[in-house]
Amino acid sequence: MKSHYFLATAMAALLASPAASAHIDLISPTPLQDGHAYDGNALKAAPFGAPDVDGMTAPSHTVAAGSVIDVEVNVYKLHPGEIVISYTRDLTGEDAYPVYEIASIKTPIPHTNVLLQAAAPCSNSVGCTTGAPADEPFRAKVKLPDIEGDIMLIARQVMRDKMIVNDDGSVDLSEVYYHQAAKLHLVRTGTGQQSQHSE
Repeated sequence: MKSHYFLATAMAALLASPAASAHIDLISPTPLQDGHAYDGNALKAAPFGAPDVDGMTAPSHTVAAGSVIDVEVNVYKLHPGEIVISYTRDLTGEDAYPVYEIASIKTPIPHTNVLLQAAAPCSNSVGCTTGAPADEPFRAKVKLPDIEGDIMLIARQVMRDKMIVNDDGSVDLSEVYYHQAAKLHLVRTGTGQQSQHSE
């Protein structure tokens, strides 16, 4: 797929680039890969921000299907925009790749299987006034889908100030996203505690 070739090429360039600090770091649930991997550059790798991890074989956390969990994300680089929490049942993430172009600045950015979309942490210096304070992690309660089996829970930072408006009015979103994900095993029996689970 052309977009995947572009992403692989971009990822190779990012990993060869000078060190950069992480933008986000998923604290809870535990992510597939730490947000500081590759000096934070791994977070540019869609869809999961974990280029070294095989989603099919990665360990998961067992959680009750349909339950409400606490999601916590440290945000190290503030940008006006959103934190979007979504999920996919496809452990390769083929259906979770973000959209990289929208028709105009007024076009909503589409996301698949959204569980939560909220204003990102903000400060006066980044021009936004809503969301969690800059000195606190982003915290939210998220209701999981009432299905059984493995899912990837994806936390995505969307940076509105990184949108590039093209000459024809369309918007390039290639620099807009940072991604992280946690693998969850959803069950309809048991306590639903976030214990380690490996297939």
